[in-house]
Amino acid sequence: MEISWREKITNEDVLKRVDEERSLLNKIWYRKHRWIGHVLRHDRFLQEIFEARMLGKRTRGRRRM
Repeated sequence: MEISWREKITNEDVLKRVDEERSLLNKIWYRKHRWIGHVLRHDRFLQEIFEARMLGKRTRGRRRM
């Protein structure tokens, strides 16, 4: 493309010129969400951590709202 480093061109403009899309960030986002779903389905310990549940006795006193 022979774009000079002095030209003020955004990454999106360069991607449009070469007819490409941002695929790396989309893949990272997709895989991260798939992994979270996998963990929540299969691992009870991590599921309790994500949902902020604690096992054991209830706390003393009036329940918090």
